[in-house]
Amino acid sequence: MRVTLALSIVSVAFALSASVAHAQAVARGNDTGGIISWSCENEVAAPVIAAAHCAGWGKYPRITSVRRQYGDYIAFNCLWTPYKARWALPAVPTRSACIAVARVRLSPRVRVRY
Repeated sequence: MRVTLALSIVSVAFALSASVAHAQAVARGNDTGGIISWSCENEVAAPVIAAAHCAGWGKYPRITSVRRQYGDYIAFNCLWTPYKARWALPAVPTRSACIAVARVRLSPRVRVRY
């Protein structure tokens, strides 16, 4: 009875731990700033992600660049004050919603001649 109970508890714990998705860190950087891998969903959440990253050092985030291609990054700086930054790059706005862009390529058309 005890063995069966212990075995069932261990098997349930193993099943739950194996089914949990292991997420990777979205933002990488240090106390001066960092990067966020670009995706449509990450661009919407970029101000929150950057704020959470910079809050670890008691600083404020400023998004400095957004390159809207998969494989590129959203860059941000961590500043001491959000009101005065003499040498900081200007803030770049991000999208507030995930917009699906359908790109239909109509040209160049290829003609096959035999």
